[in-house]
Amino acid sequence: MAVGCSSPNPPEKEPDPCDAPAPGVTCTFLGLAGSEGFDGDGHAAVATQVNQPQDLVFLSDGRAWFSDFNNHLVREVGPDGTVTSIVGWTDPVFPGDGPMGGPPPGGAAGSDWQLFHPSGLAVAPDGAVVVAAWHNHKLLNVDTKDGWVTIRCGGGPSGEAAGYGGDDGPAEAALLRQPSAVAFDAAGKLYFVDQLNQRVRVIDEAGVVRAFAGNGEVGVAGDGGLAEAASFDFGSGSNPNPGGGLVVDGDRVLVADTENHRVRAIDVTTGIIETVVGTGEAGYGGDDGPAVAAMLRGPRDLEIGPDGALYLADTDNGVVRRVDRSTGVITTVVGTGELGLAAEDGLAARETPLRRPFGIAFDGEGALYVVDSANSRVLRVAP
Repeated sequence: MAVGCSSPNPPEKEPDPCDAPAPGVTCTFLGLAGSEGFDGDGHAAVATQVNQPQDLVFLSDGRAWFSDFNNHLVREVGPDGTVTSIVGWTDPVFPGDGPMGGPPPGGAAGSDWQLFHPSGLAVAPDGAVVVAAWHNHKLLNVDTKDGWVTIRCGGGPSGEAAGYGGDDGPAEAALLRQPSAVAFDAAGKLYFVDQLNQRVRVIDEAGVVRAFAGNGEVGVAGDGGLAEAASFDFGSGSNPNPGGGLVVDGDRVLVADTENHRVRAIDVTTGIIETVVGTGEAGYGGDDGPAVAAMLRGPRDLEIGPDGALYLADTDNGVVRRVDRSTGVITTVVGTGELGLAAEDGLAARETPLRRPFGIAFDGEGALYVVDSANSRVLRVAP
């Protein structure tokens, strides 16, 4: 049984909506649907209030970690199904950038380390979790055994807040601007969307950061050419939503080009970029046809499912879609295409309305999890 789907703590006596669901049926895994806020730790996942969560990952031991975006926390659903905050201040919930006095060179305990809008998460080959600390302009490394936090990338040589710089040098001395999504390849390279710099960057096994894709300009040009000369639109301006998404698929890096309403693929060997999902026109259409002829609206998180298909959070359409990589056909697997919130659990996945899902994940049993961000909950779809 998936983490968090066993009976909750006896004092709360909350019924577990994920208790033995039928295949293809949705249940609430985390959150009080439609109610955003913070009501503390130690509650069952289905009795815990969260605030527009962004991403979810599963550790090798089955624990689930999620970014509680507007509570400025990274939190865990533990083996007993209860929620514990791992990184960030809880008394009070308050944004910041590291411990009081600034991040120390050797790191600090997660409970002392303030965050400011954590977004994407990724599990490193050594089991640590990397956090895209979006408004901190950093990538953080969190030890999953003790919650110790260090800076993996960002902050610059003298602690500058944000900018662009440091390519071909040590990652911890680089400058970033609102990094939003992170993903590892099999060799341990870390790719990330540096959102307001409109680039994808990579940190190699030696800890050196470099540009991988994007020329820094907002646009959509570049298909058929080198990715470093291409332009993206991950969301820009003074206060965008987190944009972009990444997944490594063998010798390709797939990138959700959010405001261009498409998914693009970059060949790691040749550096060539091409569009693989979406026409670039914002809309909802094309199911049961070629993915390149479909319309998307603001796609974000990407995952390769246990079936080998590409799954994508088609955020502003309120759906999760699947691309069969053997046929290239796209279908909707969760959501109705209309933003909303169902009055009850237990609906078929295609009958369950979502409201701006930002993240998706799979557990060890093959169940699909949807971070239904604007409904402040996470749904589980039974395999």
